[in-house]
Amino acid sequence: MAKINSNKNKILLYRTSKGFTLIELMVALAVVSIAITGLVQMFTLSLNLAQTSQNAILASNIAYEKLNYLKNCPEKFVWKIPENINSETIFPILTSEEEAKAGNVLEVPIIAPPDWASFRKYKNISQKFRWKAFGKLVGEEKESYEVVVTVMYIEFGRTKYYIANSVIPRFQIEKVIEK
Repeated sequence: MAKINSNKNKILLYRTSKGFTLIELMVALAVVSIAITGLVQMFTLSLNLAQTSQNAILASNIAYEKLNYLKNCPEKFVWKIPENINSETIFPILTSEEEAKAGNVLEVPIIAPPDWASFRKYKNISQKFRWKAFGKLVGEEKESYEVVVTVMYIEFGRTKYYIANSVIPRFQIEKVIEK
């Protein structure tokens, strides 16, 4: 009798080990598709995060570059300081009298990148950033101006801002205005 039972087990084992059932295949495909969907979403999220960080770094570099230029060469700008200025008055600092209300676009670099593709890429990226500068009188004796540079750019349909500020002594600006 033991011999008969072992033969039945062999036959049963032979019938069930031929392949996968349709249900097993469907479950396996569902598990694989969920895993692949998660990986694709992570990849997309990492690309968006990389773009966001690249824009933030570029905006920061632009803001501090323009701020340093404004501090070191104030005579190259038009300081629209009103006559009756107080500590709450914010005034524009313009690159020229015809400056656009939307702000200044970045200049095309004087030294071109090594190839045309890099130049076009830089030009396309730089066209989406605009910057403006503002000033305000600060200090208890009102001996200096706070200068603020704002960089604006559009990222994923939303306008983003990066702001950098510094202080310039009042006498340095008044020498520029008197000329």
